[in-house]
Amino acid sequence: MTDKMPLEIERKYLIRRPDAATLTALPEVRADEITQTYLTMGEDGFSRRVRKRGTAERGWQYTYTRKRTVGFGKRIELEDEITEAQYQALLQEAEPSMHTISKVRYVFRHLGQVFELDVYAFSDTTATLEIELPSIDTPVTLPEQIEILRDVTGEPGFSNFALSKKLAFPE
Repeated sequence: MTDKMPLEIERKYLIRRPDAATLTALPEVRADEITQTYLTMGEDGFSRRVRKRGTAERGWQYTYTRKRTVGFGKRIELEDEITEAQYQALLQEAEPSMHTISKVRYVFRHLGQVFELDVYAFSDTTATLEIELPSIDTPVTLPEQIEILRDVTGEPGFSNFALSKKLAFPE
């Protein structure tokens, strides 16, 4: 089944939350506000979510995503752009045991690789850094201005799905 499905392959790191000066000094940085709500589980075993992403100045993009883990650092990811009305309607299917996640995503380049740094509203001390890769074994050169606490790739407690249950990073 995964041969024809789009795969998301990424490495994920727990980092010390950078200060505002470090964030704005990242090369080619773009910041987006993200509001992410998980929906009730699909009958096909895929987790489902809706996301509002952008800024008031640039406008908003709405997406509906379905994901299922298929291996270490690998997930099937099916994503569709939706209208604001569809987004509002899907919010009615929010999973009641989970919280909406609010974060700011900083996308930047470092040595030819594109990183996504997520600063969550629920944490003043830690954040996450992700990079999508063609293969899980692709070498990654981490930015020296970011303090990496540890690699959390494949650790289920650091997925956004898990974070939405407690609005806290695992101990």
